Amino acid sequence: EGIAHNQSIREINIIHLSNGGFTWIMRALHGVTQLKILIIGSHDNVGPDGWSELRTLLESGVCKLKLLRLSGNNYIGNEGMGVLSNGLIGIGSSLKYLSLSHNSIGNEGLSSLVDALQTCTGLETLHLSGNDFSSAAAGLGSLSTLLQRYEVNLKHLDLSSCRINDEGLRALSQGAANHCEEIDLFPNESITSTGLSYLSN
Repeated sequence: EGIAHNQSIREINIIHLSNGGFTWIMRALHGVTQLKILIIGSHDNVGPDGWSELRTLLESGVCKLKLLRLSGNNYIGNEGMGVLSNGLIGIGSSLKYLSLSHNSIGNEGLSSLVDALQTCTGLETLHLSGNDFSSAAAGLGSLSTLLQRYEVNLKHLDLSSCRINDEGLRALSQGAANHCEEIDLFPNESITSTGLSYLSN
């Protein structure tokens, strides 16, 4: 109850909660309209209802977050990313920093994310390290197309340790090479000199 009525809270960092505790906090945050930074990490016990509650919070537009970090939540995966995508749409252009590292996201989840980011035109930093994009050429191609939109101004893209191969890098290359100031691709051992050449063409 204290959280729900505290309008001075600007930042919340949540780790290692049960599904019930996580769900309760997400519901309480509907009254925290000045929240700008939300960090959620290491919640392998959170189920679909918990992530749905986060989506409902973000979708409501109550919190105009500048930073959202959802890292190390291995059970998000493609299904969870599909659930959260509508929530990201609700944040919109206020979001500057988004981290979804180490969340077991693949091609399907990446495609859902790209769809959601259409409205996040203020995004400057996107961390996706530690996910599995070994079979995500389609999703990476969609990300490339997003980066080429004139209203998108992403400066830093982290794709380290994502198992990207030459095919995936080729799909990504046009948008990433021409529209990002910094791209982190280390280590992605499947990328060869052929793949790297796509970034310079």
